[in-house]
Amino acid sequence: MSVGPRSPGWKPQYALVWTNAAAARLLTKVSPFLRVKSKQAAALHEFVFHVRGSRRRRDRLGRLLSLSGRELIIRDTFYRRLKLLNKRGSVSVSRGHDNTARKSESRTISSEYLAGFIDAEGCLMIARSESRRHRGLQYRARVCVSNTDRVILEDLQRAFGGILVNQPAAKIGWKHAYQLVWSDRMVEQLLLSALPYLQVKRRQAVVLLQFIKHKKRTRQGRDANGFAPLPRRVVATREALCRRMKELNAKGQRLGATKRQAREVVVGQARRP
Repeated sequence: MSVGPRSPGWKPQYALVWTNAAAARLLTKVSPFLRVKSKQAAALHEFVFHVRGSRRRRDRLGRLLSLSGRELIIRDTFYRRLKLLNKRGSVSVSRGHDNTARKSESRTISSEYLAGFIDAEGCLMIARSESRRHRGLQYRARVCVSNTDRVILEDLQRAFGGILVNQPAAKIGWKHAYQLVWSDRMVEQLLLSALPYLQVKRRQAVVLLQFIKHKKRTRQGRDANGFAPLPRRVVATREALCRRMKELNAKGQRLGATKRQAREVVVGQARRP
């Protein structure tokens, strides 16, 4: 179903919802593979098991009677437990000890899981900056994933490398966040591992791999003053790829003609020798 954009001018958003029996069937299938939301899934499993074991009473006409006071308290306890687990703010002062305990249970991260994590929590970009040392604009490949669960990011880092950094909370009272970053030479192998399974960010990955391939073919040379300026043709190609990436990552809606024009520029530049 459509849930509308969070801000005027942003792209429309959609939600896929499972409830009751459908939600229980989905949980049964995905729970063995969940890591970040494994506690929420376990709590929901307990709730479903409880509901199935507590039959509703009916009157003589077959109409459902109101839940008893005891049953209301039990279901409200489940509700509060899930709400606490989903809270953005700090859940418990013992969270750090909980993460430490989970380290011994760390499992191997698959390429499929990596791709799903990038689709949900990742950002692919071509970073652009002005550099006096390199005498002009510089473009760098960058991929990052963010989460409040440090353990899962540590597992990803062990499997696929990257640099783990702290990310300040967006608001006072929210959980502390972390970011796992890959840049430059670390990006290619990461994307090659995830690309076959990417869904949402597949186009961004293709553009980023095009950029990496182009950068390999056009290494920056040197002259008497150090790094030589990049040729205009090289800068134009990298700039076109950078614009294409921004277009794909844009939250707001863009005109279709603008997208087609950007795509044509990228393809045309990429085909040049």
